Amino acid sequence: MILAQKEIRQEIAKKKIQFDPPIEDRQWAEASINLRLGLKFTTFKDAPGAIFSMTGGIGSIRDTALWNEETFEPTDRLGKKRTYTLEPGEFMLGMTHEHIWIPRHLIGMVEGRSTYARSGISVHQTAPWLQPGWDGHITLENSQQRQIQNSTNAPGRYAMSGHLFKINKHHS
Repeated sequence: MILAQKEIRQEIAKKKIQFDPPIEDRQWAEASINLRLGLKFTTFKDAPGAIFSMTGGIGSIRDTALWNEETFEPTDRLGKKRTYTLEPGEFMLGMTHEHIWIPRHLIGMVEGRSTYARSGISVHQTAPWLQPGWDGHITLENSQQRQIQNSTNAPGRYAMSGHLFKINKHHS
């Protein structure tokens, strides 16, 4: 069962579901909340010929030091809002802006936005469930499948907003 906006708001009012920073009015939908992309980004370093095995788990990748990680300031030194440019064919991990707390009787579901998918940008391909008791930011897997055509023929800009978050009732 997916909770409607009224039920999600009730859970937030009771502090059963929490967001830090708090959800803004423009983030609400009928049965979901649009989360914002935060300021921490991770990409693979260019490493031709690198081979690693997943049989050792994710640690075998983490321990290779094949990652570039950057945490942006909200604005550049001229005061303009920072954006992340997701290049065609690029894969990037991004953290949500919001820290989320889910109570033990609910499950959260994270889904990409169809608006981005229609543009060739895949948002959060795996692990759609936030387990009961979740406490933290969400790591989102993002990739651009093709170049977005615009007047300058430049790669599409990945906006710092627009992830869909649904709260589902957990049945134990």
